[in-house]
Amino acid sequence: MKNELDDLANINFEPIWNHDYSKYFRTVQYNGKVLSNEERKLAIVETDNTIAQYSSGLPLLRDMLEQSKDLHDEYHEVERVIVSLSLFTTMTAIDIMVANKFFLLADKDYDRRFMRGKLAVILNEGFKRLYGFNDTTRNKSEWNRLEPLMKYFPDIIKQQYLSLTGLLERHANSYSWWKNVRDTETHIDALSLYDSRQEEIIESKVIMESLMLFDTLLAVSQFLEEANKCLLNYLVDLFHRGQLKQE
Repeated sequence: MKNELDDLANINFEPIWNHDYSKYFRTVQYNGKVLSNEERKLAIVETDNTIAQYSSGLPLLRDMLEQSKDLHDEYHEVERVIVSLSLFTTMTAIDIMVANKFFLLADKDYDRRFMRGKLAVILNEGFKRLYGFNDTTRNKSEWNRLEPLMKYFPDIIKQQYLSLTGLLERHANSYSWWKNVRDTETHIDALSLYDSRQEEIIESKVIMESLMLFDTLLAVSQFLEEANKCLLNYLVDLFHRGQLKQE
């Protein structure tokens, strides 16, 4: 995302790519693999590096929202939704990685069962907020905020939006998204919570299931990058036509 247009004369138009988002929605089966100590250490190091990379962009997104909060022209209204959704997808992806990391680090049985449960809460609540499971949650979702803005974008973005909507809809209806686990973990019904946590822990299954939401967030983030290119191209076009002046 661009926070400042330091020199519009030197900014080129960004090409808009037509991505195949279906690759992010493919079902991947777990294989029961248990990581060795070395593999575990490597996975944690890679996770920490990715968390650092993702989190480094959060202050910029927050600053952009703060700077535009009192600007209510059409451009900034659209930009605010794009940036807000980018903040959501980035933070949720980071939360998944952190939960996965502490699941892998846990060396006590109860700790691992606890972390598995809390990861399920993130997966359920994350997808519910991103897209929703029914009309009520869908109308309150982050994705739903984009629909009225599509009139401002070119056909290539509109087509990608429709494609991703179909994939998200299929995702919403294909899984329970750990609703029972989420309810049990959130409401802390001791008997149900105990029974839920007694389910066998299969490490690779826990990690692979978390990718269902993580990969979905990657797809949405990629779409938002293309939408953001359109916003930047719009400003560059205005500048070259003399309708936008640098201050």
